Amino acid sequence: MIKIGMPQLYEFDTVEDNLKLAKELGVDFIELNLNFGYCRKEMEAKTIASLLEKYKVEATLHFYDEADFASYDEVVDAYLVLLEKYASLACGYIKQINMHLIPGPVVTISGVKNYIYEKEYDEYITRLINNFKKAEKICNKYNINMVIENTDNIPEYTKRSYHDLYKAGFRFCYDIGHDHLSYDIVWNLLNEIDLPFDEFHIHDAKDRKKCHLSLGDGTLDIKKFKDLAEKNNAYVVLEVKQSSDLISSVPLFKKL
Repeated sequence: MIKIGMPQLYEFDTVEDNLKLAKELGVDFIELNLNFGYCRKEMEAKTIASLLEKYKVEATLHFYDEADFASYDEVVDAYLVLLEKYASLACGYIKQINMHLIPGPVVTISGVKNYIYEKEYDEYITRLINNFKKAEKICNKYNINMVIENTDNIPEYTKRSYHDLYKAGFRFCYDIGHDHLSYDIVWNLLNEIDLPFDEFHIHDAKDRKKCHLSLGDGTLDIKKFKDLAEKNNAYVVLEVKQSSDLISSVPLFKKL
């Protein structure tokens, strides 16, 4: 059975404000977000576990958006230090940590984007898999599952990355709005490989330009993605960005 959750919201200033809304909406969990300073401060203050118990809500964690595990060793080492820090603080109450799959540096020539990781694919994928394995080992040390999420506007070479990450045994988060902006690369990959999804980020999207819309404000077939999430018994974050959109989206999603 799926678990329905909400993202930590920018409009709030404390984790407890988020949890109050989560309780009102009747969702199962909140996805905390390390990009927000108040999340990091409250994790470091060790106050979140008791708040989750108070409101009877579970939690997952979104790692830094910009963390590129295929980057230079010195850069990746810094992110692994941060991961160790927050995974240790999260032990016992965070169920899952979500990492972005970063397209990497781009060289634009005559208006066309050229991806360095694509040109240097063999070196790139070796670094990426080795470093994600290090990250996964840290997460598992603290009894936390790790998933890898597609970003928006991902390039075509990412299909090859997914095949190799799948072979390496990783598990995934499927962001359906990001995939819409990427012309359904991940969805179409499902015809080739049975990607194991432990998490979904569900929000509406339209025109290959806009996502994170309230459910019903875009053109996506949300029901087919809910069915896929149920097949995977996944965590589902209704990843809209403000409380008003959550208030309208949660009941709609539950009725599908």
